[in-house]
Amino acid sequence: MPTLYFALTVFALLCLVALLLRPGRGRAMTVWLLAALIPLLTAVTVALGAGKGF
Repeated sequence: MPTLYFALTVFALLCLVALLLRPGRGRAMTVWLLAALIPLLTAVTVALGAGKGF
């Protein structure tokens, strides 16, 4: 399960980077949502994977 959240975190990070590299293509709300989602997904990944290896 933590692997799924880790993959989702990486995907959100890559989407955010893609939007930031093309500022005309991203809307402010989308960028804000992705920027807020990354720390949340990271925290969930760490919490679910505590004591376990990936």
